[in-house]
Amino acid sequence: MHKLQFMFSILLPLLSACSSSITQPISSDIESIAPRSSIDPLVQKELLDTFGLSKLKMGKSLQLVRIMEGGACKNTQQGAFGLFKLYANLDDIKRIKQTQGSEVFADFALSIQNFSMHALQQAVNHFDFKIATNSSNTNHKQEQQAKSFAVLFSDLIANDIQVFEAKSSLVIDVTPDTDALLIYTDSCEIPHVH
Repeated sequence: MHKLQFMFSILLPLLSACSSSITQPISSDIESIAPRSSIDPLVQKELLDTFGLSKLKMGKSLQLVRIMEGGACKNTQQGAFGLFKLYANLDDIKRIKQTQGSEVFADFALSIQNFSMHALQQAVNHFDFKIATNSSNTNHKQEQQAKSFAVLFSDLIANDIQVFEAKSSLVIDVTPDTDALLIYTDSCEIPHVH
């Protein structure tokens, strides 16, 4: 956490600030980044869960397929910026590629990006930035705010995910990485996409 905050403290001032929503996908294709190995399946599941590379949803195993970057400002002082993990079921991806072709995933990616950024802006607009303001420990304050923000984001994006899953037949989840989530309370700085 400290290393990540240090990195952000160096990089963010170097980047220009704005007050609009942005996303920047790190990868362009939906593919699993989970390691393929001959580890015992139970041990492999524990390892993947530990590193956030997989999760269970509705009895299906989802793998981390993309990391999105995004941020939004409520005003010139308050906002959030961070990384958001996109998980998807690999069996669904394989089935959809076979039946609809891989081109459909470009539309899926755009749709996911759009509703994720909408949920992010809504979360910023509704978030109580006073959470943990009494804490004298800055790291503890950031952690508390990041956890609360992640819960609010997850609540706000849930309906969009359900609608997307019904249309696409692809089971997904989008979650903020709380360790890489910065909550701004005294100057909202969202870097431009380069």
